[in-house]
Amino acid sequence: AWMRTPYQGADPSYCGYGTLKDEEVCQALKLAAENKVQLLAHCNGDAAAAQFIRCLAKEEKQYPVLKQLRPVMIHAQLLGTDQIPQAASLGMIASFFVAHVYHWGDTHIRNFGEIRASQISPAASALKAGLPFTFHQDSPVIMPDMLETIWCAVNRQTKSGMILGRQERIPVMEALKAVTINAAYQYSEENEKGSIRPGKKADFVILDRNPLTTPQEDLRTVKVLQTIKNGEDLL
Repeated sequence: AWMRTPYQGADPSYCGYGTLKDEEVCQALKLAAENKVQLLAHCNGDAAAAQFIRCLAKEEKQYPVLKQLRPVMIHAQLLGTDQIPQAASLGMIASFFVAHVYHWGDTHIRNFGEIRASQISPAASALKAGLPFTFHQDSPVIMPDMLETIWCAVNRQTKSGMILGRQERIPVMEALKAVTINAAYQYSEENEKGSIRPGKKADFVILDRNPLTTPQEDLRTVKVLQTIKNGEDLL
């Protein structure tokens, strides 16, 4: 991850590194605008996020269509809370790998210290600032499991049992939206899917319990009984 401030470790100056120059990022944005293609940028680290935000702000002045194309910051793991308002103003969507909190939260504490680690995948801050967000799992890094991811966003518990970033917990309904209606919005498909409404595609799952009434610590034990795609049962 390319960071604005150094990692904790033997080298007090190490911040990671970028993979592209600003000119290359701007060129990718221009190409997306000219072809009216949505751009999804993998930004791991707050310095990487800063670069994408900086370049997007510059190119949106010349290509306002970029905002309409809903640019996505994939991963957005270490997006700084101070960066969220500008990201929201640019029409950006953040896609958080929030399951990092459980699977590698303890590692983040060792690498960054508890304060910075507690701010990974800042979903509550994004919600407060009006920055749309979704969740992903980077399969095959971990297996796809949206119910575990919802559990992670609501509880923010690490493998050691520590609560990492209590202030970034979000309500169950908002976590559900992140993997349904927000996910559809991310790809400009909110009029076709993402919620159960007349005229939309019949894409949904049937669960064994209501996640809104299930104790939040038990959310990852909720099971999918049926998967309906285009109105057909896939199981």
